[in-house]
Amino acid sequence: MADDFDVIVIGAGPGGATIAALCAKAGLRVLLAEKNDQAGGKALTVRRKGTGYEMWPVIGIPAGPSRYDELLAKLDLTDQVPVSVPTPEARATGGIVYHGNDGVWRRMAGGADASANPLENYAAAFGLTTEDMQPMIEMATAVLALTDDDLAAMETQTTLDYLDQFGLPAGVMAYIGVLLNMFFLIGPDRIPASEGIRVCVRGFTLVGGESVYFRGGIGRVMEVCAQFVADNGGVYMTRAKVQRILVEEGRVAGIETANGTFRAPIVISNAGIQPTVLNLAGKENFPSEYVSYVEGLEPSWGIVGWRYFLDGPVFPPAGLAFGDKSWWTTERYEQARAGDWPDVPQLYWSTPGLWDPTIAPADGGQVVLIGTLSDPDPDSPMSEEGIRRVHETSLEAWPALGKHLVRKEAYTTKSVSAMTRDSAVPGAGGECIGIAQTMEQEGSNKPDPRTPLEGLYIVGCDAGGKGAATHQAVDSGFRVAEMVLDDLGVRSPA
Repeated sequence: MADDFDVIVIGAGPGGATIAALCAKAGLRVLLAEKNDQAGGKALTVRRKGTGYEMWPVIGIPAGPSRYDELLAKLDLTDQVPVSVPTPEARATGGIVYHGNDGVWRRMAGGADASANPLENYAAAFGLTTEDMQPMIEMATAVLALTDDDLAAMETQTTLDYLDQFGLPAGVMAYIGVLLNMFFLIGPDRIPASEGIRVCVRGFTLVGGESVYFRGGIGRVMEVCAQFVADNGGVYMTRAKVQRILVEEGRVAGIETANGTFRAPIVISNAGIQPTVLNLAGKENFPSEYVSYVEGLEPSWGIVGWRYFLDGPVFPPAGLAFGDKSWWTTERYEQARAGDWPDVPQLYWSTPGLWDPTIAPADGGQVVLIGTLSDPDPDSPMSEEGIRRVHETSLEAWPALGKHLVRKEAYTTKSVSAMTRDSAVPGAGGECIGIAQTMEQEGSNKPDPRTPLEGLYIVGCDAGGKGAATHQAVDSGFRVAEMVLDDLGVRSPA
């Protein structure tokens, strides 16, 4: 293997696999180095005994058209990874599980079923009268009238401040609040309205939407992108954890791994901005003010929970369970960190085999990934408290769970960190998506993908992208690819 490349990409998560494939498509010789056994990052798909699933609940928002679709089409890989959707019968079994103040769990199909009027769905789920619905109608009318320019101008207003003006019913506000927590992994009192309203409230809650899924799992998209690199003049290495980014004469020169040293004038890191700058490249190679800036970036919240292995059907394809006080603002998050949790924690789950029957257990059982929010600190005691509450609430919300549960595996922020992102600053490492999408770190305040170290770029949820979760990382892959190709004077493929 020749050790000289045009571009080296660290990490084959959604951002890294995307940009590596796009650079290979543009004719560059690319090395894609992944520390795990396969591509996928936080969306990695595990396959055991014919069954496939992610390590924790994964969402791809929007369902379509999306950057995923655009990526696969640009690489001519659409046929290799077809979209997979649950049957109408599976969706009808309840994607919203709401715990009312009367103690009764109520179920509503899907998120906002695009075939029905979302407002009518919400009225039924939350027991709303005609009078209760009026704030919903006013909010929907105002949100749907917003132009892209209007939304862009809302970067300095929080999503919660915008929603508070309508006086929404408690159940509806809880639903939107939990969705915002799930999409952005931070409180709506910190999320800029420009993103929260565009992605979640307008793009999902009102218009109607679901998470996208692909045949073979969401991580399958990353796998075919990584293989595209290998098939187009590049090299894709697994079990190749990067130990150090080489710096010579004030610019990057390559990477050092257990597999050897590899050289390139451009290094693009999907390992997270803090691990990349503070650990891999080294503080000494950056201005002190930039180091302080990177050290001060706030992580998103973490997610903890269970992988349930069941011998029969219990859960719908995906959804969320919550009560009126389940959603977290920053204050409520801090209260939970101190041990004061809401009576009903918010739960998110996915049942991959109902999205894609080809990865479902052959015996008719289910693998269910369910979790709740937590402190991103890998050593936080909040992880253990979180997984305890997830299981207690799951047994209550799905009484058949105990009957069909064969075994369960816990995941915590420590296991998330071990598999995806090294801890580089105290209290971080187990964050769900990367740095938090707060007003201070989003939009025009998001970190620049170009670092002060010449030739070093950041890709993924930490820099360059818009949107939510894995979709944001893929979007970053597109945007940073254009930046790198421009800097290299290479024409982007049409």
